[in-house]
Amino acid sequence: MDSVIFRTFLFGLLTLALSGISPAVLAKGDLSPKQARKLISGMPGFDLKTNNVRVSLLRPVDDSTIEAQAEIATAFRFEKNQTGQWRIAEFRTGQELWQSIELVTHALKVAANAGGCDGIDPSTPAQQISDPSNKRARCLVAELLGVQLPSDAVRIRTISPPAVPFGSKTSALIEAQVEAEFRFKKDPKGSWRVAGVRTGTRAWMDPQAILSAVNNEKVNGARSELEIIAKALEDFRGQRGFYVESKSEAVLIDFLSPRYLTPVIRLDPWRRPYLYEGTRDQFTLRSSGPDGKENTGDDIVVSKPRA
Repeated sequence: MDSVIFRTFLFGLLTLALSGISPAVLAKGDLSPKQARKLISGMPGFDLKTNNVRVSLLRPVDDSTIEAQAEIATAFRFEKNQTGQWRIAEFRTGQELWQSIELVTHALKVAANAGGCDGIDPSTPAQQISDPSNKRARCLVAELLGVQLPSDAVRIRTISPPAVPFGSKTSALIEAQVEAEFRFKKDPKGSWRVAGVRTGTRAWMDPQAILSAVNNEKVNGARSELEIIAKALEDFRGQRGFYVESKSEAVLIDFLSPRYLTPVIRLDPWRRPYLYEGTRDQFTLRSSGPDGKENTGDDIVVSKPRA
């Protein structure tokens, strides 16, 4: 996949926020700016307040298609790589909700490329520990979204350290305004949904294709983590003669870590708690999957039934 397609896909992921929830729909009739704002803020994985979205233009394409220009207030978490260069690590999709750029690149099977911004205000030893400049931050966000600078499609509002620690790497929180175009489609029953998104001169993207790719990556990640926990459980039973008796995954991890389980694994890739139910001779580990509902068809389950 070339860099243009990659950037286009990445912006689609920003606006879709990588969730398994079906696109929101609204009431029948013509699409108003207020409805468009609600549809954009409530897209899959988004938990934005509608005042974080501003629709500046609605233009009909045909009887069932409307395109809109909109500006979204969001945030990006930057961190420094091993060579001391700033890169975008995550973007915010709602209150306390973040999405990993690394997961996105894995899902799309591409490598992120932000080298075009490395020549801007080269770092000095004193700058190595400081926040990125406004110019560097704007370049990185624009490059991620495929926006050609200079352009008002990317505007940096604030640059600051994160309010809470995200890890051992040097980080910075960037609040930004980004512009995009959205395409809305009306179904035969008269309800509207977001059917496409693009930035600049990029091609329109199919949100469902992006959604499927990312959720497949998350399913694989959840299964891998559950199998790691299951292996630790077998090691526990091998020494103790029984599995952990509990209906709480938190209690399970407390029993297993750190002797049997080195990483502390509590949340699935959708950032929901894993589920556990175990007796002395059997157990079930579960992720509720993309839909977040237990005992549905998309659950990821690893179990050891009674022999």
